[in-house]
Amino acid sequence: MSIDKNIRFLLEKLLNSYRETKLSYLNSADSHYHPSFNRFFNHQAIIRNNMFFTVSNILSEIGIEVGDVILKRPDIKQFMSTKIEREKKDLFFKNLKKDIELKEILLKLIKIDSEKNRTDTYKKHLKKISESIKANKSYSLGVKEKMFLNN
Repeated sequence: MSIDKNIRFLLEKLLNSYRETKLSYLNSADSHYHPSFNRFFNHQAIIRNNMFFTVSNILSEIGIEVGDVILKRPDIKQFMSTKIEREKKDLFFKNLKKDIELKEILLKLIKIDSEKNRTDTYKKHLKKISESIKANKSYSLGVKEKMFLNN
């Protein structure tokens, strides 16, 4: 099956972004001790993992070998850092930025891919990512307010 090279590029980028974002959420869950925040991060990682497999299925259906698309071994320094370094960052804001990037990719795919089943999938993913963006913004503001009040 032939597919437009722009769609293929965006699908490959989306697949790798889902993988990276899933790892970011898992890392955030490991770094946060507040139970509700920890649940939020883990839940978001599961959602990204499901989205990853959906996109990998789309790539397989159009004849693209998923193993060739996945960026090999992430930079271990990117995902592993000391707890002190990780706690200094606003993890919600960090994940918010990654979700905004995902949203941009999905919007581009919706605009250029005319295959209805794929477009419906992108829209479902976009809805979930948009909900996550709202939650991350809300949590990020709450964390910043708490940090401000504690100083």
